[in-house]
Amino acid sequence: MNSPTRIPWLRAPLLALMILLFALLALLPAAAVRAQSAPTSAAASAPALPLATVDGEVSDMFVKGKLLEVRYRNTGTTATDIIGEVQVRVGDDSLVVVVPLMDGKRIEAGRRETFRVMMPALPPGKYTIYAVVNFGGEALTAAQADLEIRP
Repeated sequence: MNSPTRIPWLRAPLLALMILLFALLALLPAAAVRAQSAPTSAAASAPALPLATVDGEVSDMFVKGKLLEVRYRNTGTTATDIIGEVQVRVGDDSLVVVVPLMDGKRIEAGRRETFRVMMPALPPGKYTIYAVVNFGGEALTAAQADLEIRP
């Protein structure tokens, strides 16, 4: 015969053991998910790759005799193909003439290039010369210079 005082005494340790086992089982899947999503040591120590930047500048422009020299510098971190032109304008900003400077020239990152074009024959007057380069970025780069041709 079972005495009524022994049954609750046996149930309490068994109940506590069952609760402990269920708690452990509930924690194991969460630990497994955390372990799977944690980065490996090689991936965690790998440096982030820098993003390629596309940038450039017309650093200088000047007339040498009948030649116009334009210096361009790729200030970005990647090679770019550039297209450029020289615009000659008069005081009211009307366009007098456009001379191609370069078309599709590839410039490596950090490199400088000098481009030379023949100055167009212009009548006497005051002009503004613009060297405009499209380097593939969000904006164009340009330089300007005033020019006066006397009779």
